[in-house]
Amino acid sequence: MVKHVVMWKYSNKDDAAAAKELLESMNGKVAYIEKMEVGEDFRHSESSYDIVLITEHKNRKELDLYQKDNFHVQIKRKLSDLESVRAAVDFEL
Repeated sequence: MVKHVVMWKYSNKDDAAAAKELLESMNGKVAYIEKMEVGEDFRHSESSYDIVLITEHKNRKELDLYQKDNFHVQIKRKLSDLESVRAAVDFEL
């Protein structure tokens, strides 16, 4: 099992809601995702990120295929239009 974790911090906090909606639109439409969670931060501390995406994949190959999925690529492009800082971690269980 592989987990893919991505976090975004937005300059404009209204963009966080738009990003969450975009990410949630992938649910059931993007191949190779075993499980998906999208969360919005409620603490709003200085070190907090605004949105987190956690996806689970069977293995590294399926994570790579997920990265190339057409719908996922479209969502990534739309997210990149929003001004943000992004951090990601991929790890195996």
